[in-house]
Formats: sequence, structure tokens, C-alpha cells
Amino acid sequence: MIAITTAFAATWTTVTSQETGSYSSAFKFLAFANAFTCGFALLFLSFVFFFGRHGLNPTNHLLFLHDMFLMSLMLSGVAAGTAFGYLGRRGNSHAGWSQTCDPSNK
Repeated sequence: MIAITTAFAATWTTVTSQETGSYSSAFKFLAFANAFTCGFALLFLSFVFFFGRHGLNPTNHLLFLHDMFLMSLMLSGVAAGTAFGYLGRRGNSHAGWSQTCDPSNK
């Protein structure tokens, strides 16, 4: 439930923010990854709650694979968002992009 709540909160924050970088494909992918993770985690949690049984069965293996897939999706979304944030903070002199965050160098 904590993962579902935090994924929903991250999706909501990313989608409704008025930041100038929200048009970026990296942030759109981050929002999509958060929404996808939230939705499928909620769907699979309800599946396990209603149809799951205790002990060894194929559902346990499916749950493991599901969690690994969602973890991979979330890590790729976070990596895309972090890369865009790093470019905004530091810039890229090779591509000719100047830094946009705190350019005064306090």
C-alpha cells in the first residue's frame, strides 16, 4: 500500500506541477512509469488478495516477476528524470546547453 500511495503521489505531483521542464519527454516518461506502476500494483494487489493462497503456487512466482518488472520500470523512469535534472543543473558544454538552475553560482 505504501508503494501504491507514493507512486500515486509522485504521478500527481509530476503531472500537476507548473515547472518549465514538465514538457520534457524524460518527465513524461517518469509520470507514465509512476502511473503504470501505481495502477498495476493496485490491480495485482487486489488479484493476490482475492485469489491468492498461502504456500507454494505459481502466483508467488508471478508476484516476484511482476515486482521485478515494476521495479525495472520505476528505475528507468527515475533515471530519465534524474538525467534531465542533472542537465538542468549542470548543463552540457559539448552540446552547447547552458545550465538553467541557479546560474548565479553563489
